[in-house]
Amino acid sequence: MTIQDLQETFIRLNDCWGPQWPGLPRIMNNCLIRLGHRPAAVMGDRAQAIHDCMQDVAELIEDDGQARAALNQEPDYHNRLHVANTLEALTTLLLLQRQYSDAERTIPSPMEWTAMLIMLSHDLLHDGSVNKRPSQIEARSVEYLEPLMQQHQVEQADQHTINVIILSTDPIMVKASHAKIIKKPFFIEDIDCLTVLIQEADILASAMPEVGPLHTKKLASEWAKINHPDSSTLITPSGRSEFLRNGALFSSPACLMLGIEAAKAAQLLALGKYV
Repeated sequence: MTIQDLQETFIRLNDCWGPQWPGLPRIMNNCLIRLGHRPAAVMGDRAQAIHDCMQDVAELIEDDGQARAALNQEPDYHNRLHVANTLEALTTLLLLQRQYSDAERTIPSPMEWTAMLIMLSHDLLHDGSVNKRPSQIEARSVEYLEPLMQQHQVEQADQHTINVIILSTDPIMVKASHAKIIKKPFFIEDIDCLTVLIQEADILASAMPEVGPLHTKKLASEWAKINHPDSSTLITPSGRSEFLRNGALFSSPACLMLGIEAAKAAQLLALGKYV
């Protein structure tokens, strides 16, 4: 998949956000199929536990989002659409990572299953607030997820990986996460590398030239509702430039293969005359 293909996927998701929304469980399952999962396939206990947990989490997020939307309380940015965007982004990055690693894989690996559950759950039941201390909201996501992982008997080692990486999706952790992998061979079985891949998928849609500004406007609207002091600066040229330079960090081989750095550079060049 090319960067334009992925951007068109984001555009299609945005276009169906509303009455035509297919539901997060369906979008998630389509992503798993892209990774080679077949619904009727027999899986090992480890993968089956994560798969079953994902089904429950996707339904929980969809039901919660619908209930909030009925009350006009679903967050403008941290909503079901954002989760869908991140799942599509991660699916693409995992497939590119397979190419980079020369992995002749036709079904999801254990760590790919783990990654997809992390991505699905990283903003679990997000209410549109912001952190007042490091990883506050992310810790709440872990708190909501842990009973479901235990119910489905997700392996303890996988639970640990999932919890650690979800806590690391706080944006203030991103720069340090990228610094950790500078001199490392990139393998998603390495928790530091997987953390970076998750962080990249989390903000990939927002870094895209066509859909990125729209997502930024949605985040600005979400922040305005809680009187966040930076809500008005997000959508300015200088705010967009700051995000692209210092917030939208990409260093995985998959992102380099995708070409996101060139897309960022083109946007920064276009913004230069305004900043």
